[in-house]
This record gives sequence, structure tokens and C-alpha cells, in this order.
Amino acid sequence: MEWHIKRTDPHAHHLSLPISHANPTRKLLLISDLHWDSMQCDRELLKRDLDKAVQDDALIFIFGDLFDAMQGKWDKRASVESFRPEHRTGQYLDSLVDTAAEWFLPYKDNLALISPGNHETSIQKHHETNLTERLVAILRHEKSRVELGTYWGYVMCVMNMDVDRKKTAASVIHYHHGYGGGGEVTRGGIDHSRTRGQYDADVFVSGHIHRRNMDENIITRLTKQGNVRQQRQLFLRCSAYKNEIGGWHAEKGRAARPLGGWWLTLTGERYGDKDIFGITLNATVT
Repeated sequence: MEWHIKRTDPHAHHLSLPISHANPTRKLLLISDLHWDSMQCDRELLKRDLDKAVQDDALIFIFGDLFDAMQGKWDKRASVESFRPEHRTGQYLDSLVDTAAEWFLPYKDNLALISPGNHETSIQKHHETNLTERLVAILRHEKSRVELGTYWGYVMCVMNMDVDRKKTAASVIHYHHGYGGGGEVTRGGIDHSRTRGQYDADVFVSGHIHRRNMDENIITRLTKQGNVRQQRQLFLRCSAYKNEIGGWHAEKGRAARPLGGWWLTLTGERYGDKDIFGITLNATVT
């Protein structure tokens, strides 16, 4: 079934997800911190998850740090061990975009949103080129529907619940690449508490600290019809696809991190008195 995504605000997109009575679910792959151009990126695992998204007709959302972009001659963090041969050219940043576009092209029909992370914004700040925007432009030239996101933003997921009666339900995703260092004890949990006090959404997703965890919350609200309803909120932290067990990572006293992201399943359904339409959310690790 055809899906559509469009920008409605500098920090928001509207995602239309038509469903049928026979198949009322749609699946989203939520990932971040791919660090795709690093030798430490587990491309085999990444390809497995992306291929699974294609197989399941799932939409792919990448929330920052698709690029590692740390092997330029200006970067003190550069290392031979992380430098892929195809990027050892006199046009390092150009080669990152060109090779990434070629690698992600097989997934162009499933890519919905790619947003920048701190690695991309650092390159833009110091070298005045937007790697994420350039990649999205190439993919869109190849007829992909992928949209360019921002460091933080919203995605309004609208499901058509009943084709004949035009019944719809919506679920709001708030995304933020992330910030901070992710303490060994709190593991980003404090950030979830800050987020829920600053933004309103059904699903909150972030990355950056290379941790993977989930928290749940129940919000009790009064509907416009005067009914008291309980609504589930999910707080999802995506990990990375960069497998770091040595070098700077080890010198900072950091051990190995989990790899991968989340599958978010949205199911449109009638409940209660059958005139109420809603979306049930379920998240599982990749």
C-alpha cells in the first residue's frame, strides 16, 4: 500500500500510512549512529536490518550520525584503522556522499527520513557542506521519497483506519539525535525524564550515546468527547552500528556497546464501543 511523507513545518513531517482490514499494521525501522564510513561499522548487521525492512515493507528512519566523517587530514581523531580505502582520495567529503548514495540506493523505496547528528553538524560547521542534505538530494534524484530531517523534530504518523468511512488515527513520534555522554549508571535515563517534560508525543526516540534501552509511561487524558483515556508512551534509545572495543573508546574507560535499533509496529484498531479508533504501539529490538 502506498505511503506518503511530506514536510509540514521546519521541524515536522506528516506520514500517511494506509492500511487494510486484512493487514492493519505498519512497521518502522528506527536506527541512528550508523557511522557507515568507519571500518568499525558492522555493515553486515546493518545490511541485515535494512534488508529485513525491505522484506517486511517497513519504512526506514535514520536519526543522525549516518556518517562518521572523522578521517579528514584536519581531524585529530583520524586513524588508519578506521579509514576505508575507497575514501582515501583528495576529495574525502565528496567520496563519503557518493559512496553512501551508491550503498543506500537499494533501500531508496523504504527510506522515509534521514536527519543529521553531531558528526554531520560538525562537518557543516567547520567545512560548510551538509553531508545529510547532499545524500538525500541524490536519493531523491533517484526517485526516493526520503525526506531530510533536522537534529530534532516530529513525525505525525496517520493511519487510515477505514477506507470507506475515512476514519483515521494518529500517533506522534518525537525524535532527537541526542546529547550528553550517557553515564555508566543512568545510561541516558535522565534524558528521558527531561524529554517528557519538554515535548509532547507518543513515541520519543533518540541515539547519540550508543546505548539501547526502552522506558514506558502511561498518560491519562480527557478526550474532546469528555472521555477519560489512558495512552501509552514509549521512550526508545537507539544504539549504534559502530563496534568500538579499543582505541579512544577504551581509553575513556568505555566497554563494548549493544548494536542495532528498534522495530516500531503500529497497529490500527477499533476498541471499546467500536467507534473509537486508535493505534497500538509495540517496540522490539532489531
